[in-house]
Amino acid sequence: MLNIHVRGMSLSRALIPLLVILVAILLPLTTSYAQVEVLQIQPASLSITVDGNPSEWGTYDCTGKAPGLYLATVDGIPQWIWCDPEGDERTDFTGFGAPDPRVDLVQFRVTADENFVYGLVIVKNMDFANLGQNGATAVLITVNWNGTGTKEWFGLISDTNISPAAAWFRQIIINLGSAQLSGTQATIGLQDNWGKAFLVVNETWQFVTDAVSLMGADKAYNATEFKIAWSTIGGTPGGGQFYLRLGLITGRGYGNGTDYGDVWDIGGPGVSDALDCITTTGPNTWNEVQDGVVDYYIDLYFMTQPPYYPIPEPFIIPAIVAGISAGGIVYFIKKRKNAQD
Repeated sequence: MLNIHVRGMSLSRALIPLLVILVAILLPLTTSYAQVEVLQIQPASLSITVDGNPSEWGTYDCTGKAPGLYLATVDGIPQWIWCDPEGDERTDFTGFGAPDPRVDLVQFRVTADENFVYGLVIVKNMDFANLGQNGATAVLITVNWNGTGTKEWFGLISDTNISPAAAWFRQIIINLGSAQLSGTQATIGLQDNWGKAFLVVNETWQFVTDAVSLMGADKAYNATEFKIAWSTIGGTPGGGQFYLRLGLITGRGYGNGTDYGDVWDIGGPGVSDALDCITTTGPNTWNEVQDGVVDYYIDLYFMTQPPYYPIPEPFIIPAIVAGISAGGIVYFIKKRKNAQD
């Protein structure tokens, strides 16, 4: 398996001649993204049931892996996988049992087909009694659409921004503390009120809804799944190359299901309420969010023609990727504000 480290990590000079040879040999073999066989795609549409049970995604063990982004095909599904360190959630405050496993991000996975973008969020332990309970897990995901976005604030009055380099075009908000939910498992569609559990908003903070997108959560698996129609997230990939640039934070959510829904205020006005996030800064998330800004984000590339499956960044396609096994590519994208590419 070839390990390729990019964006902040440079390839060894010794590899450059090898890469040139690979390009010369393999380029005639693959003339379009759809012909890249590394991911061994079979079906045109993914068979993911959005119910909070992540079994369709397959098992991916992050044990021993450095925090970062990995591209792999697991149980036939090509997917981006963010491995996050366990136990790195904030402990700089007192009041409710920090560290807090219900907000401790463990894995964040994303895949897509010709119809939907799919997401899976796994936390260490949903140790609250029921969905809809005040203080249940909340997840906020900023979405920069192929370089397009103008807003930087995470929602739910979280007192947290994403890096200006990842300013968002859409934001996905999942609030398992919303009173709209109850019990240990729930599946719902997109909603149009701040007290609800599953929202997508645009740059003017208006709700974007459709009749097909879904979110499902199940305490038994410590997991939340979602699928969002491409049209709702901005349109299908195109333009020669395509990526989603994502930031993510977690918190403790609440809401009465009708007119409000925020995350718990941790340190007062102006102090970030994010309890974990996508970052390699550690060992405590406070090291990342103490200035109110999440500087890290991840770039997820997709095919620009149906079925829009995840692919490596186009500069290593098609020549290099064609020879890599389907076991997966170690593909770190570690971005910080002011970092040099």
